[in-house]
Amino acid sequence: MEVRYFERRQIKGALAFAEAGGIAVHRNFDHYHGSTIRGVTRQRPFLHVIGLRPNLEAWGRLHGLRPEWIQPEKRRKVAHYDVFGAFAERLIADLADAP
Repeated sequence: MEVRYFERRQIKGALAFAEAGGIAVHRNFDHYHGSTIRGVTRQRPFLHVIGLRPNLEAWGRLHGLRPEWIQPEKRRKVAHYDVFGAFAERLIADLADAP
């Protein structure tokens, strides 16, 4: 499965890529800094990893993420993981320079 990084203002492209079967790593605004989720304090940078649920579950397993952490589909047919801090920094470093 193809994984691609998208900057903050590229949300439409990220959603289209995810709906087509890819995994979109989208840089979200960092206004969640300091809040908690699942008992963990969120640290910048903050990313959404977006995809069709089966693809997202497979990607998450490869990265040690649990399926129950997937945020549900709402108005779109894609779901997402919220990732932040050191894990998000590694994703950005790995993907930002990819073609």
